[in-house]
Amino acid sequence: MSDRTDLRLPHARRGISRRGFLAGTAAATAVGIFSPHVVRAASDTMTVPNSGGALEEAYKVAYFDTFTAKTGVKILGAPYIDTARVKAMVDANAVDIDVANIDFAEAAVLAKLGLLEPIDYDIVPRKALDTWAANDHYIVSDVAATVMGWNTQAFTAETRPKGWSEFFDEAAKPGQRSLWKLAPQTMEIAALGAGIPADKLYPLDLDAVFASLDKIKPNLTWWTSGAQSAQLLTSGEVDVGTAWNGRLFKPKNDGAPVDYTFDQSIFTCDAFIVPKGVKDKKRAMEFLANLVEAKNQAVFAQHIPYGPTNPAAFDLLDAKTKALLPNSPENGKTAVLQNVQYWADNGDELFARFNKWLVG
Repeated sequence: MSDRTDLRLPHARRGISRRGFLAGTAAATAVGIFSPHVVRAASDTMTVPNSGGALEEAYKVAYFDTFTAKTGVKILGAPYIDTARVKAMVDANAVDIDVANIDFAEAAVLAKLGLLEPIDYDIVPRKALDTWAANDHYIVSDVAATVMGWNTQAFTAETRPKGWSEFFDEAAKPGQRSLWKLAPQTMEIAALGAGIPADKLYPLDLDAVFASLDKIKPNLTWWTSGAQSAQLLTSGEVDVGTAWNGRLFKPKNDGAPVDYTFDQSIFTCDAFIVPKGVKDKKRAMEFLANLVEAKNQAVFAQHIPYGPTNPAAFDLLDAKTKALLPNSPENGKTAVLQNVQYWADNGDELFARFNKWLVG
């Protein structure tokens, strides 16, 4: 998710910029867009594009350095590579990376287009992962969440909207709202606001979605970046709104007038992929095997407030850390996992209708 966080656990250093969500599957089929040239290093190195900043720092200590310690292979980071660039690289038979960190919605699109190597689960321990995290063509590596946050000068934990139904009932809970100005996540939240049960969320009831959005449109402020979502809440410009949990963690920790809940959160995740035509597929799979180890995922969660996808990692974390993670046994009880395959299959229609509503 775009700019999902630069707010993480106290011992992680500052500075991450998250990328934008794929704006419809059409973006993945763009032609003539080639990846930035990556200098292919010697065979004792691997190139792993990722989102950079604090996320890369957490990857480094949890996954990169541990893989180097096992194999002697040094991991070289590189700028984030999106779907169009992966497609161009594969189509040109010019794959010059080994593994890539990518949003799991973008991974689903790449898998649908046949641009990824299948995961070799003879090397990667599939059973170590949550079932939904072990896709045939990508590994889901960590879990963040879209949450409801509020300015504590407008609401308390007791008076804030209880669930998305009250969020979309401005008469019952007066105040300025904020939402992400993009269809994914926002449409799921609007459907939940219409009273649709989490287990009946997909396919999205579009009439119900836009009926919810219509109800709060006069009192709605849009945000377009993670930084803006937090700023709107901490400044009091809005009273209650959505944000990614990583964006609200540090302001709350630092004493800003903001709080948030994991109730009815939407899980949004990172994935790792291996582009089709990679030079050393076996070594790429060995890297992924190291990534899914419980001890390594626990180290990752200690450096940034994103949850592991290997459930055994929770047994290695203390209560204070688990309290910050979206998918901990306590926090994840009412959460909804975003159905990225649904977005990969229907993204064009959904984006078109949402964008039409925006200007209507």
